[in-house]
Amino acid sequence: MPKNKIHRSISTDSVGWLGNSEQFIFLYKEYFENNTFDGVEMIAFKPLHRLRRFIDHLKKHRIETTSFHSQTGDDKQFPLTGRIIMSIVNSLIFDIPNLQKYFKNIDPLAHAPYLRNKETKDKIKILKPNTLWIENHNYGELGVERAIALIDDYRKYGINAKGMLDLYHYLAHLPTKTIIKDWKKIIKKIKLYSRWFSGIHLPIGSRRDDSLPIEDFTDEMLSLFAKEIIPRIEKLVIENQQQGIGLVTSSTRMLIKQKQRNAVNFSRLKKAGIL
Repeated sequence: MPKNKIHRSISTDSVGWLGNSEQFIFLYKEYFENNTFDGVEMIAFKPLHRLRRFIDHLKKHRIETTSFHSQTGDDKQFPLTGRIIMSIVNSLIFDIPNLQKYFKNIDPLAHAPYLRNKETKDKIKILKPNTLWIENHNYGELGVERAIALIDDYRKYGINAKGMLDLYHYLAHLPTKTIIKDWKKIIKKIKLYSRWFSGIHLPIGSRRDDSLPIEDFTDEMLSLFAKEIIPRIEKLVIENQQQGIGLVTSSTRMLIKQKQRNAVNFSRLKKAGIL
């Protein structure tokens, strides 16, 4: 199947907070060499020297960082354990003003709750990123509606704001069997959202509380997504968070296992016309 002319990125989330560029290259270099992916969505972990080193090392392998994933905001919506984890994660990630200060030419992405903050909004109005990607948060359709309102708000101030529709955040409240049964209806709804959402986050990792149940999706479901949605967007980002300790770091054995899983999933996505 011919490859659609959209930008396809892979997130650095799969190597975790303590992961490094060598691990990322081990997992994905071949997919850049064969043009499966065009760029990287970098989780903007501190400190600055480490972030620069990660970006520079990828660049030496002709792998470009094309966007940053910044903060999420709104940790209060999670249960206590989740709030603690997200508070820690957000404290370890650069905010957009700092990312624009050091990496002006790399587009920032953040979740809608973070971008609703008045102080943040005022700073971004001044900074005017080349493109500001706004991601829906974990509220199903309500999260999408809130993101749309925010996209419209930023656009009023001359910001090139575009939506990044995270499919897990959108569908997390639904049981897997309901997603499968209602997939055609879901696709129709996503098509309606494409007026605001120029990008899609497709999370296929092994961390079940932030990834779609990709193994349960049929080839027909994936093909329908490719046919109806891919032509309507300009950017697709594959997220690949790992379960357990893999969210922080991975052993060599874990990386090998992940690479094997990636091969299966990417093959299916290619066959369907998504990659």
